[in-house]
Amino acid sequence: MEKQKKYIYIGIQILRMIFAFNIVVFHCISNSSKNIILYFICHIGIHYYMPTFFIISFYFSYRTFCSRNISKLKERLLRILIPYIIWPSLFWIKYTVISSFNTKKVTIVYKDLIYQLLIGKPILPVFWFQFCLIIWTIIFIILIFSFKKTYNYILSFILLLLLYLNYSRITRLIYKYFKNMFHASIYDLFHRYINILSGFFFGSKAILDRKYKFKLLFILFSLSCFFFVKYFRNNNLDYIANQFIINIVFISSSFIPFDLIKKKNLINCIKHITSFTGGIYYLHWEIKFRTFNNISLIKKANFFSCIIIYLICYVFCFCLFRIFNNNKLRYLFI
Repeated sequence: MEKQKKYIYIGIQILRMIFAFNIVVFHCISNSSKNIILYFICHIGIHYYMPTFFIISFYFSYRTFCSRNISKLKERLLRILIPYIIWPSLFWIKYTVISSFNTKKVTIVYKDLIYQLLIGKPILPVFWFQFCLIIWTIIFIILIFSFKKTYNYILSFILLLLLYLNYSRITRLIYKYFKNMFHASIYDLFHRYINILSGFFFGSKAILDRKYKFKLLFILFSLSCFFFVKYFRNNNLDYIANQFIINIVFISSSFIPFDLIKKKNLINCIKHITSFTGGIYYLHWEIKFRTFNNISLIKKANFFSCIIIYLICYVFCFCLFRIFNNNKLRYLFI
C-alpha cells in the first residue's frame, strides 16, 4: 500500500506543477498574447486551479488535524505563516529602502504592510490564498479540539450556513461593512470553504488510496451532480457546480499509472521537477511586475515569458532550499 501511495502522490505533484504554471500564465501573460488555448487557461481554468490547491492542502492535513498532535499542527501553521509573513515583509523593506535613495517615490507605506499581514494584500496579492488557509486552519484546530466527537457536524453546519448566505446574497451585504480592499479576501474566505471541507472529507475517506472502481463511481457521481446544479442556470450556484469538476480533476490525478515505473531515478527526477510549486507561487508576481520586469524576454509577456518566469522562480527556490534545508526557512521555497 505504501508503494501505491507514493505513486499516487506523484500524480498530485504533477497536477500541482501544471496548475502552478497555469497560474503564472494567468498573472503574467498580456491580453495581446492570448490565443484561444491560452484564453481557456487564463479565464476558464482559473476557477479550478486555486480550489484544487485548497483540496490538496486539507486532504494531506486531515491526519494532522484529527490526531490533535500539537507539534504537527504547529508545524503546519509555521509552513503557512513563515512565507505569509516573511516574503511580503522582505519586499516591503526592499522598496522602503529603495525609496530613501531614489527621488522617485515608492507608494508602499506602513499601512500597506499592515493590510498585507491582515488580509494577504496589497504588496503581494497572491497571498490571499495563505490568508484563507491560515484563518480556516485556526478555525478547524479550535473546533476539533473543542468538539472532539461532534466537530464533523459543526463543520457540515458551517458549510450549509455559508451556502445559504452565498446563495441568498447576504454575504454581499456583509462586504459593505469592510473597506474595498478587504472585499475580495472576505469573499474568498466565504466561498473557498467548500473546497477546504471537500479536501478534509476526501482525507477522512483516504479517497486517493481507494480502488479504481470506487473512484470511477465517485467521478460519475460528481459529473451527475455538476449537470444537476447547472440545470438551474443560477450564477450563484456556479462555484458549487465547479466544485464537482474540481473533485473530478483531483481524483483523476490518481489514475496515472506510476506504479508501472520501476526505475527509482526516474521517480526521483519527476519529484524534483514537480517540486517548489509553493515558492513559485509566492515569487512569480514579484519577478514579473517588479524585480525583472525590464528584461525584454519578460517584458514581452508572452507564453515564452511565462516559461522564463517559472524557471527563474524554480532555480531560485531550488538553490535557496538547499541552503535552508535543515531550517524552518525552507518553507519559503516549497
